[in-house]
Amino acid sequence: MKFNNKKGSALVETAIILPVLLLIVIGICEFGRAMFISNTLNNAAREGARRAAVSPAPLNINAFVESSIPFDKTGLSITTTPDTPVSGSGAPITVEVKLPFHTVTGLIPQLDGIELRGEATMRYEL
Repeated sequence: MKFNNKKGSALVETAIILPVLLLIVIGICEFGRAMFISNTLNNAAREGARRAAVSPAPLNINAFVESSIPFDKTGLSITTTPDTPVSGSGAPITVEVKLPFHTVTGLIPQLDGIELRGEATMRYEL
């Protein structure tokens, strides 16, 4: 007895491998999103530290850093050390930005709530 019908076996193989493939693709997308957010936080911290380092008057660095982040800012934490810049001192200023990561799909709960951060330190120039 010989069976030549292979359509059913291809369907079963697809049904078995498709969830694994989709999980891998979604994982790659979520990881890429996390890297994008982390890179954006680093850039925002660097811009805030640079703005504070070259500014002659005290600025609202937190508002500037927050405006440089183009996505949801829920849970955003910005820490500037020291709190008040001392122009002309040559002392360093550090801006640290933290944001909890939330997945879009919710299929990888281990990534949900991870804290992403960006940090930059520069010396006062004025």
